Amino acid sequence: MTENDSKTVSLVLGSGGARGLAHIGVIKVLEEQGWQIGAIAGSSMGALIGGFYAAGRLDDYTEWVEELSEFNVLRFFDIAWGGAGMLKGEMLMRTLKEFVGEHRIEDLPIPLTIVATDVLTRREVWFDQGNLFDAIRASIAVPMVFTPHNIDGRLLLDGGILNPVPIAPTLRDHTDAVIAVSLSGVEKRIGNASRRQTPEKKPRHRYQQKIEAFIDQLQERLGLADEDDAETPSLSFSESALLSLDAMQASIARCKLAAYPPDLLIEIPINTCAAHEFYRAHEVIDAGEYWARRALARYLNDN
Repeated sequence: MTENDSKTVSLVLGSGGARGLAHIGVIKVLEEQGWQIGAIAGSSMGALIGGFYAAGRLDDYTEWVEELSEFNVLRFFDIAWGGAGMLKGEMLMRTLKEFVGEHRIEDLPIPLTIVATDVLTRREVWFDQGNLFDAIRASIAVPMVFTPHNIDGRLLLDGGILNPVPIAPTLRDHTDAVIAVSLSGVEKRIGNASRRQTPEKKPRHRYQQKIEAFIDQLQERLGLADEDDAETPSLSFSESALLSLDAMQASIARCKLAAYPPDLLIEIPINTCAAHEFYRAHEVIDAGEYWARRALARYLNDN
């Protein structure tokens, strides 16, 4: 595709935790191939990536997230004692605000719709105006992980709860095509290796070792320790919550895509990375580029 025949697209960015970093690779490929992003709709990480892109600061975010280590990610986990979620998210959002500053959605150069969920009315909430970071904070509030975000008296959580691939907001756009990126694709491999291999065991920080030892002792005293733990796979509370959300969103995404089929669907395999593995940014972004190139090649051959 050349500059002369470039087309405008409505870009739909789905939810899926750290797999959402693949959206960065997709956007890079679209720009390289001459596509003009005329509008964006996003849920959860799709809202964050779409918001940063619309505000013109995605490159800064990309540079920052690619430098994160596993330990650095843990630094942003501010515990919400007694709240509706394990984390408040204030440290993370304060850091992100330093990159992008204050913006109102209606003033952005690219039309943007951010989807969140009102947990009391059980309805989607679409933000196409108002404070950008308020909308993003609401849309990324993963249930049981982050506390709900209050906007105008509404308690809001992750947009992916009800709409992990928000295509419906793009139906009002005047663009040439709708390209949707789903982060719940079937498990696939790139080349001869899976993009989600079991990471090597890394030396644990001494504080992590002390916390784990304390939990083990507490479980023994309370009689909660499982004698077969060494042989039986187990999940932490956060892993259980994130995997449950993954399964739910994958099912809902299939229904939404059947109801509102886009002109082009780019699927990022669900085994690309776990939802919390933001320290694998570089390879996840590469995966986004890989699957975007393959999908676009098929699309251009068929059209």
